[in-house]
Amino acid sequence: MKEADLCFTSATKLRSMLDRKDVSAVELTEAYVSRIESCNELLNAFVTLQIDVALAEARHADNISIDRRGLLHGLPIGVKDCFATKGLRTTFSCMAYRDHVPDHDHLIVEREKAAGAIILGKLNTPEFTMASDTCTSPVFGSTRNPWNLNWCPGSSSGGSGAALAAGLCALADGSDIGGSVRNPAAWCHIVGHRPTTWLIPDVPGPRPWHNMNTPGPMGRTVEDVALFLSATAGPDIRCPVPLSSPFPEGVPDLHKDLKGLRIGWSGDLGSIAVDPSILAGFDRQRDVFSDLGCVISPHRLDISDVESIYNILAYQRVNAEVEPVFTTQPERLSLSLVDRYEWAQRLTESDRVWAENGRLKLWRQIVSLFEKFDVLVWPNDAQDPCAFDAPPEDQVKDWRFLYLAPMLNLPAITVPCGFSESGAPRGLQILAPPGKDKLVIQVAHAFEQSTQYGLGLRPSIQPH
Repeated sequence: MKEADLCFTSATKLRSMLDRKDVSAVELTEAYVSRIESCNELLNAFVTLQIDVALAEARHADNISIDRRGLLHGLPIGVKDCFATKGLRTTFSCMAYRDHVPDHDHLIVEREKAAGAIILGKLNTPEFTMASDTCTSPVFGSTRNPWNLNWCPGSSSGGSGAALAAGLCALADGSDIGGSVRNPAAWCHIVGHRPTTWLIPDVPGPRPWHNMNTPGPMGRTVEDVALFLSATAGPDIRCPVPLSSPFPEGVPDLHKDLKGLRIGWSGDLGSIAVDPSILAGFDRQRDVFSDLGCVISPHRLDISDVESIYNILAYQRVNAEVEPVFTTQPERLSLSLVDRYEWAQRLTESDRVWAENGRLKLWRQIVSLFEKFDVLVWPNDAQDPCAFDAPPEDQVKDWRFLYLAPMLNLPAITVPCGFSESGAPRGLQILAPPGKDKLVIQVAHAFEQSTQYGLGLRPSIQPH
């Protein structure tokens, strides 16, 4: 198999090839390293690499017997630069941490290593994942979208999305506090899953009870994401809410007959201004689900206050991360993050009570919907990827389709659903009640297999 073909092969298939010894972990790692050396300068997806360490780990992996191999054995992966990696620089894209080397791993990194993955390096993200709507870091600069180098790859797991779309790694992790796994998945034409919160414990973390931020798996196929989730999900003593993996041990079986599945369908939730070409492309997918035997009905949601509610709730977590830098080295924070931090610090108890009451009203609406429907299907985003040369006001995206899942603890997966008229990748989002991660993944898999969107397609980026 040609090197480039190997780099775009699904992680699930690569895992089988490694077990059959059709390819070695060293050969696979060398192929991805070569791809990174050829393309990463254009994309700026990987911001810190550990090639020598990765090759040493690959040599070790090739000597492990099949009966002792983990689910991710020999698969080269990328880690978002918000997750601590022991002995490997982790900056959180903040100038105050530009040379920071942790003495511990985040739990998702622990589990990636325990499952046999080979970590190639760290992937770009905005400062503390929240400072901008583009994947732009004050430490490393901007990450580009491999489908069009002038487009943003999504925020804040944009480095993960770009790396996967360009074939720079087999899998990548992300984090999602407001859509940061799903937005890059849509704009880079890959798959991203936001798990039920606490399914992959976010530890160590500053607010263990805060139920909006979660690590999430990203891959080029739904099967890859399911494999990644299976390897990283499950309880941990440091997490106050113990949740079991949605899959039995081993490679997940995603087959499900969708006949009679009740889908709540909405292209705009009743009030979001969606680009007409995006809305038309989304509505065409309705026939795919009908052909699978699903029963589809429209629905609406009152989301009039969702953005204000979200900001108040989310910045309780963000400020807990930013505070140590703000109180000691505020000059090393970007002005946009300082503004957001100071805004959140001015919030009153009355503001927070209002936000929690607003979330409760949204929750009651969602509970009512899930009494009628098994899953909800929405567009992922209301607009195409923003351009890096656009004025700042045009780089601010509408995140409201994405906010409901973290606010209400819903598992949500984004899968490719074609391209817009501009040629930009498009994503479709499937949501279910808390704990129904297996269901949304199975529905996404059925959609992916029916449409073949994303399977075998590659961006036009050319190695230099």
